[in-house]
Amino acid sequence: MSSWTERMHRRATTLGNVVTSCGHPTVTHTRRLEKVKFGVPLEQVCKNDIPGPLLVLILKLNKEGPTKKDVFRAPGHQGSMKKLIHFLQNGRLVNIDNFSVYTIASVLKKFLRKLPEGIFGKEGEHQLFNIIQLSDTEQQRDEIHRLITSMPVVTQHLLVLLFGTFRVIAMNSTRAQTGMTSEALGVSVAPSFFQSCVADGKTARMEDVMRFKVATQIMKFLIDNFGVSNLFGRANYEYYARITGRILKVEEDWIFAFRYPPDSLVAPMANQEESQSTPALIHIPESASSDVGGLG
Repeated sequence: MSSWTERMHRRATTLGNVVTSCGHPTVTHTRRLEKVKFGVPLEQVCKNDIPGPLLVLILKLNKEGPTKKDVFRAPGHQGSMKKLIHFLQNGRLVNIDNFSVYTIASVLKKFLRKLPEGIFGKEGEHQLFNIIQLSDTEQQRDEIHRLITSMPVVTQHLLVLLFGTFRVIAMNSTRAQTGMTSEALGVSVAPSFFQSCVADGKTARMEDVMRFKVATQIMKFLIDNFGVSNLFGRANYEYYARITGRILKVEEDWIFAFRYPPDSLVAPMANQEESQSTPALIHIPESASSDVGGLG
């Protein structure tokens, strides 16, 4: 088992979850492994919070996805997908290192796609389709913030982990030449988030095509604006930083992880940077700002 996987196991266990085991003889579990059912309401899957096995899938994508070409676009191995889904649904131990990020991404998309009424719900989807038509960006952000923070906490947690992962993948798309910009990600994952934009029949109607275009526009907006102002909510950004270990650079001399900067220091993060590091809130003097990259 890799050192990264061991750290993810310890992190999820600390949060009260039992995660998938890699079969290492020194790893023991004192709780029953959680099952991740497909096709049932999210509140039935996540009794208290995101199950450990599902959390580990997202963390692996958050860690390795930014350097992988076409992640979330290229399909996973069908046989491996079936095996991983079987393990998840039956609460069986699985070595996550044996599955590629493409297989994991495809399984995650399938899990989301099978949620009854989608992760946003019918009413949430309807609201998002209306919000994206607004002409004022700040109003769009405010309305989305109200919508997201009105959802059950576990839904908020899942959303902030997913969109934080999409964000860091998109931010690295040019440097790593992965091709997964926010627009490409939007096209690839929109059908898993918006059930109303998926065609009912074999032939897509013009109405279906138009709804799909709007859904991808919504996804792109959420990815591009992750971390900007208070879109997902302070508590959710703190949760994201705590779970992933990522730090966010705010403006020129603040980074945050476990705790959000004071209100007076929060500003739109148009040039946001992300890296992985020990969670902390650190003030970086302007003269030392060039050293921030070394924290990752």
